[in-house]
Amino acid sequence: MNIIEKIRDTETKLRAQTDPVKQLESWTMLERLLGRMPVDQALLKQVVRDRDSVGLDVMIRKLEDPEAFKPKADPLPEYTIAELNEALRAFRHRLKYKKLDDESRISQREVTTGKSAKIDAMQPPGPSEFDPRIWKVLVNKGKLVEEGRGFYREP
Repeated sequence: MNIIEKIRDTETKLRAQTDPVKQLESWTMLERLLGRMPVDQALLKQVVRDRDSVGLDVMIRKLEDPEAFKPKADPLPEYTIAELNEALRAFRHRLKYKKLDDESRISQREVTTGKSAKIDAMQPPGPSEFDPRIWKVLVNKGKLVEEGRGFYREP
């Protein structure tokens, strides 16, 4: 039995008990168990102080299924094929020139280094040129791969 199952079991026993001393023991046990979990401690103290069984149930359900309480992401807007192609072309164009810039870096010698660029991902053009959500749409369509921290690369 894991700790969440133990919390749920104690809460079920609490609802069935009529003896106030046993109820107090159950509330104390729940406070100790939930105090170890990633819950809002101030809210926990308030729920235990008020003996709020509904608030307790909500807190336990959040622990059992955290995905159910996460805010839903807004759906991505629809873009025309021309807009997607223009954004992808601008991304490829910038990536090409970033690579060329890296390859032609001037060293202490009179000639360039001649090494090939190791750049494969970059941050896309800013929001002044394209809607930032267009990059997520291109990722969903498989045209780009998200590397994290705002960096994208071609697949």
